[in-house]
Amino acid sequence: MSLAELIRARRSIRKYSSTPVDQELVVELLRKANRLQPFAEAGSWRVVYAGTPEARERLVDCMLEQMSQSRLGKLIPGKLLDIFKKRFTDIPVHLIVMSTVGPDRLTNDRNYAAACGMMQSFQLIGWEHGLGMLWDTESMILHEGFFKGIGLREDERFVGILHIGYYEKAPRSRKRTPAEQKWTVLRGQSI
Repeated sequence: MSLAELIRARRSIRKYSSTPVDQELVVELLRKANRLQPFAEAGSWRVVYAGTPEARERLVDCMLEQMSQSRLGKLIPGKLLDIFKKRFTDIPVHLIVMSTVGPDRLTNDRNYAAACGMMQSFQLIGWEHGLGMLWDTESMILHEGFFKGIGLREDERFVGILHIGYYEKAPRSRKRTPAEQKWTVLRGQSI
């Protein structure tokens, strides 16, 4: 499959099979994805791996902590929270990605971009191995309790969680916005 075909074929996956994902495969794919980031400096990002049942449960508890303590969360029936928890603990692997905060904005932006580039490359390489993923940055998980629970350091910025697993059926593609609609030509003194 060509790179263009791979990019067009990859989908965000929300339903995973129960087939375990080997930790060594995840490490191998991370190495490959990192090599595709020519501007990523050593130490510009790190990941936390949650691939055991205990680790997945701990991660989901961190994700739900703020929601379950909020006024709205207290109105959510316990059965619904249990369904949500089961859905995420059944996903074989979660990779939590963080970028290093640098001494200035340019370094911060470069480190964040390197982490995002690594995550995108990781998804494409994983797709070649039959792995589906979802890049998660939901606002409901962005709180101090979650950051503490995942071990986010003072010199780090949360980038996202990759939920990873084998999939049985890829969803159909959605309609894409033509590139021309995102195109602006800079002319003379005004845009």
